[in-house]
Amino acid sequence: MSVRQRSHPPKPEDITAIREAIARFDPSASTTIVGADKAKLRDVFAPMAHSKALDPATTLVLGARGAGKSFWASVLYNKETRELASELYPRLGLDRLQVQIGFGGVSRAGVSKGEIDQYVPNGREKVAADRFWQAVIVRAAIAVTEPNTRFNIREMLNRFADPEDWAEIMAEVDDVLTNRGETLLIVFDALDAISEDWGRLSALIDALMRAVWELRGFNAIRAKLFMRPDQLSELTLRFVELPKLRSGAAKLGWRQSDLYGLMFARLAFDEDASEAFARFLKSCGLGTPPEKQEKLRTWKLSNDETEQQKLFESMAGQFMGAGPRKGKTFDWPYNHLADGLGDVTPRSFLILMQNAAERSQSRDAGALVLMPQTIRDGLREASKVRIEQLNTEYPWIKRVLQPLAGLRVPAEPQVFFDAWIENATVAAAVKIATRENALPPVLIASSRKSDLSDRERDLAERLTKMGVLTSRPDGRYDMPDLFRIGASLLKKGGVTPKI
Repeated sequence: MSVRQRSHPPKPEDITAIREAIARFDPSASTTIVGADKAKLRDVFAPMAHSKALDPATTLVLGARGAGKSFWASVLYNKETRELASELYPRLGLDRLQVQIGFGGVSRAGVSKGEIDQYVPNGREKVAADRFWQAVIVRAAIAVTEPNTRFNIREMLNRFADPEDWAEIMAEVDDVLTNRGETLLIVFDALDAISEDWGRLSALIDALMRAVWELRGFNAIRAKLFMRPDQLSELTLRFVELPKLRSGAAKLGWRQSDLYGLMFARLAFDEDASEAFARFLKSCGLGTPPEKQEKLRTWKLSNDETEQQKLFESMAGQFMGAGPRKGKTFDWPYNHLADGLGDVTPRSFLILMQNAAERSQSRDAGALVLMPQTIRDGLREASKVRIEQLNTEYPWIKRVLQPLAGLRVPAEPQVFFDAWIENATVAAAVKIATRENALPPVLIASSRKSDLSDRERDLAERLTKMGVLTSRPDGRYDMPDLFRIGASLLKKGGVTPKI
């Protein structure tokens, strides 16, 4: 394995320090909007493509699990991180924002699930949910003019039972903000935590969208909803303006250069490894890292793939094997971490790198920070974690994937169908969904509740929409490595499931 020519060889202790820093990455931990797991200054990295997602004028932000929805919600809410974001995105006016939480899914983050259940009882969504969300919004608005007073939702519901009173106070707050040159942004995150029942969740989010849509009449009051794309497509939302909301939505997508930029930025500002990383860059002839995070936007290693490739090949070698036939180390992680919809998330990317670094620590990596073989092993870990995370949203997914273990892909659809039929998979998965009060793997009409025969094709289509399966032009089904390896399917020339 050859390593690119360097100005002078890096010190072994610097290689070790960088490897240990990557091994300390904590990508599987979920960010919360407040509390101990809120976004940290050192972790803020701002891809240019995410500008629309942070723009106060963008109401709907869509992102896959692990794409950074809660992270950005936390960045916007917390003063220190918002100030840094305002310097990284100077055109958005984030320094003139006041941010309140509408719902955040954790304690001390806006309204709680308990309050929702109390004031919008199950079955009463159509008559109570609209007023409830208006109460949440007006409480956030009053916090602008009465910042030292805390109001509970009951007080808001009683005080603004008359819609005219609600409109009047909202207009007063809007005028105050306009005169100050400020904008109030009310953030709603972790919306799947509102209810475990998908029918109730649909009704509550429908009402929330109606309440948020009404804010268009104000100059300086905005709301931002962070949601997963599958939530938007699978919930039976009836909000009539949803197409308009969807058309203006921002997607939290991550390009290859964004992910490497994120990784290198973390190394540049790692408390224990920043000096070693700076010396490593110098040995590669790649300049010096920025002294402050505010300068990340102009740092070439944030977004220049040519420079990024030079650095990563100095860290991991040029090829995944003895030559180019096995692929380049720089492209390989991104190419193998995409789901069937083409999305790669920071969580999966950093899990791969973190696991590769851990494994490289116990092997003789020589002048390499990461060994190519450990990068393959990191993909196995990323696949395992991704399926575990998917299982939290779809508790039937493991039962659906289990009968496919050992199959070689790509394969004809009937190969999948036969495996599922032999194991009575559809019926078993529906039973799990019912028990866990989750959305079922196939939609069941009330007249067909007991008829689950011949639904395997529907199941395959569902997995395709989720990005777990892909359909090739010749009609065969394939499975992205992100899921294939963790589900123990085989592929000619591909990474084997077991280490």
